[in-house]
Amino acid sequence: MIKSIVVLGGGSAGWLTACLIAVKHINRHSPFTVTLIESPNIPTIGVGEGTWPTMVNTLQQIGISELTFMQRCDASFKQASKFVDWVDMQPGDAYYHPFTPPQDFETLSLVDAWQKQSNKQKFADVVSLQAKLCQQNRAPKQLKLGDYKTIENYGYHLDAGKFSQLLTEHGTEKLGIKHILDDVVSVNSHGNGDIASLITKQHGEINGDLFIDCSGQAAALIGDHYKIPFISKKDTLFIDKAIAVQVPYASADSDVASATISTAQTAGWIWDIGLPTRRGVGHVYSSKYISHQRATEQLKTYLAKTVDNVEQLSFRTLDINPGYRACFWHKNCVAVGMAAGFLEPLEASALVMVELAAKTIALQMPASREAMDVVARQYNKNMLFRWQRIIDFLKLHYVLSKREDSEFWHDNRDPKTVPDSLKELLTMWQYQAPENNGFLSPYDLFPAASYQYILYGMGFVTQENMLGNQDQLAKQANDAFQRVQTRRRKMPPLLPTNREILNEIRQLNREINIDVNKSDIDKQWQYLRLDHLEDICHQYPIFFKKQDSAFVPIYLTHLSEHQNSDEKHDNHSQTHDDVDLKQAFTPLDDNELFEPVKLDITLNDETVIKMKGLYVLQQNKWQRITSSQYFSPDITAQLALIQSSLQHVPKLIAQENQQRDN
Repeated sequence: MIKSIVVLGGGSAGWLTACLIAVKHINRHSPFTVTLIESPNIPTIGVGEGTWPTMVNTLQQIGISELTFMQRCDASFKQASKFVDWVDMQPGDAYYHPFTPPQDFETLSLVDAWQKQSNKQKFADVVSLQAKLCQQNRAPKQLKLGDYKTIENYGYHLDAGKFSQLLTEHGTEKLGIKHILDDVVSVNSHGNGDIASLITKQHGEINGDLFIDCSGQAAALIGDHYKIPFISKKDTLFIDKAIAVQVPYASADSDVASATISTAQTAGWIWDIGLPTRRGVGHVYSSKYISHQRATEQLKTYLAKTVDNVEQLSFRTLDINPGYRACFWHKNCVAVGMAAGFLEPLEASALVMVELAAKTIALQMPASREAMDVVARQYNKNMLFRWQRIIDFLKLHYVLSKREDSEFWHDNRDPKTVPDSLKELLTMWQYQAPENNGFLSPYDLFPAASYQYILYGMGFVTQENMLGNQDQLAKQANDAFQRVQTRRRKMPPLLPTNREILNEIRQLNREINIDVNKSDIDKQWQYLRLDHLEDICHQYPIFFKKQDSAFVPIYLTHLSEHQNSDEKHDNHSQTHDDVDLKQAFTPLDDNELFEPVKLDITLNDETVIKMKGLYVLQQNKWQRITSSQYFSPDITAQLALIQSSLQHVPKLIAQENQQRDN
């Protein structure tokens, strides 16, 4: 039976994988466990700042509210990719790849009708609203719609380091993931070659049934241990270096871009991602065609248009080895994230491949070792297809370019560097456009709509054909174009700019952190006078607060800072100065009697309340007390009352929800 999953490596890949598996399989009735081992000495790369709309579903699936995610991860809304100077470097050389498909895409292709238009507006402008929203830096939604509700499809731009931290907290506190901070020093194997356990420096042996390698470029299990070959695709995708930098905004109210902006250079391209508090910018390039010094100069020239004191910025260099493993699931080990493969970040495929891999593993989790090999074979087949199709899609951007300013662009169009699978698709698309007709595999990472946006954004021409009822198709297309123009006229004024909605989000406090060691009396809690113990125990939950070397009983009156004006507790409580610890309760200095507890509550409106600094009776110790004469009968009875009062926590939550609803 497969019941113990060990994930090696943290970061976005490790924690997304662990969370998606845990939310699917961990429950109180199951022995299933997920353990994540993360080295405290290996920093995460933290550059994957763009996501697809798939992340919306992923966050909902693992139970993180959108507002919490946006606030904690310095996140903004991403609606598209914008490509500048990719075609011919002429004035106006720019086009969008929006996340929302063309109008009526489920039943209709608008390519032929668009190509027949005499004014030949840009494809994305004619078939969708989203390009205009991006041009105006608008958000895809109004905040009042609520979490994950939208008008246009969107993903996110985010701070990768902060995202990993949020996933760490959520996974350990909400989903039951065991987190081990330690270095793995060796791998133990079974006789059949399966991994039996990982040996760590401080925590010893960690056993498991299935091991997931999220150790990044190190590929500690799939690469170092199993020696699965890495298949380089540098002969197809030439990019092998990156220079990354974080850039401040000129002012606090600067526009926040609604798209990832990719600006082509002589031997690569520059990404520009807008977060609420900064921009993430970087130059990816091929070291075969340009020196590091010249690539850095191009990046600085780009930055100088919007940033003062460019020389004072901190630049870091990263290596990119484009390619993937010959196999991803070998014996009882699966590689996810950079351990499985990595390509240039042109269409933000890194995190979506982690999502797809983790969701597939969770959904197809083998129940036994015997079934694992069958699952692994199908997994390897599907994931290999996805990696190859990503390469096709990225190469498409280069193949269609008409730039002649460097050998880099010329060589990218050389047929010897173009995969046969992409050549076949391009041949077909000369005669019929990609559309929602089931031709592409369900395992294709990019839908036909994405191929349309790239092909016709870059000036590709599909010959007219006589397929379908031409008169009917022309009328349907004209109606669709009219609906798009109506939406382009009416919708933008109704939507806030990205900056406006992000400012709104920042002002909302949907996560309340309460530390009873720092908060004041008469807010969420009060000291307890023991002569009112019985009365309080029938109304409120009682915990203990550690004060100096003793534990003082306190009771919670409410959960957030608001409180009904008619609630009075003064007759039951004492101020801090009134409390005499020796008279309040004895013996409260028995450290073994108490254990810390966190209250982590999500209310109906998605507000998260986290309270720490609370202690409760340690269960095993308490059971021994009740069956012995450890304390006097009076003290034991008082402790029993305090213990019983914890049943009022749900009532406190219900009252809080009711007040918020009102």
